[in-house]
Amino acid sequence: VSYVDDSPIDSPDCDSGNTNPSAQYDGPLVQITVVVHVIQNTSGQGVLSDALVRSQIDVLNEDFSATNVNSIGVDTRIRFALATLDPQGNPTTGSVRHTNDTWFNDGGSYWNTIAWGPTRYMNVYTNTAGGSLGYVPFLPASGGGSIGTNRDRVVCAWDSFGRTGTGGRFSLGRTCTHEVGHYLGLLHTFSGGCGGGNCFTSGDLICDTNAESSPNFGCQSTPPSSCGSPDPIDNYMDYSDDVCMTVFTQQQSRRMRCTLQSFRPTIAQP
Repeated sequence: VSYVDDSPIDSPDCDSGNTNPSAQYDGPLVQITVVVHVIQNTSGQGVLSDALVRSQIDVLNEDFSATNVNSIGVDTRIRFALATLDPQGNPTTGSVRHTNDTWFNDGGSYWNTIAWGPTRYMNVYTNTAGGSLGYVPFLPASGGGSIGTNRDRVVCAWDSFGRTGTGGRFSLGRTCTHEVGHYLGLLHTFSGGCGGGNCFTSGDLICDTNAESSPNFGCQSTPPSSCGSPDPIDNYMDYSDDVCMTVFTQQQSRRMRCTLQSFRPTIAQP
């Protein structure tokens, strides 16, 4: 599970039922300040070094700028940087550590205790992610009053975090890229199956990602054609192995930037 819908709110250009891919959203370079909460248990599972945390930020910047080695996507002009000051104005590396067995198992509403102001920081948590690779609790367009509250977060499985995680096929940092895509308003490429009608109001609400009937896994050399066109198996919002994810499209980029303007207006700065 990568997101859970909540009560919808409306921003017509990138709401829960529509995308307007206008070029007005291409805009200038913006940067999101990130704090990574590394949650470990008392047995030592979940430990991540500062270097591994920094490598994940590098992966995000490569993926969102289309500069990773295999990328054929577009530069979203969205960048990420670890916080250098904490909410009290004290110097920080941007990664903080917590040892708690319940929190490590994704329980106990830890976000209410340790979140940094979610209107200023993108709070990323590493733990077991409840047994999944990662998730966000809601999409911005359906988050209602939860946007900017402590509940607003990105959760990634600790062993799939960073460029050299221990998560096997999911050890190149693309889990976090995928979940940040959700945090910025993107649906799965397979959302709604083959959809129907206007591709800006059905399926994943994006027209330059081919429709697909269900998620793809692994790393296929030839994409299947489940809806009459090649499935977008290289898109960050499918479920392919990390090594095969290389693309955010132009319309996905514009939806994310619309989301920043409409639903997260204080999280990104020039």
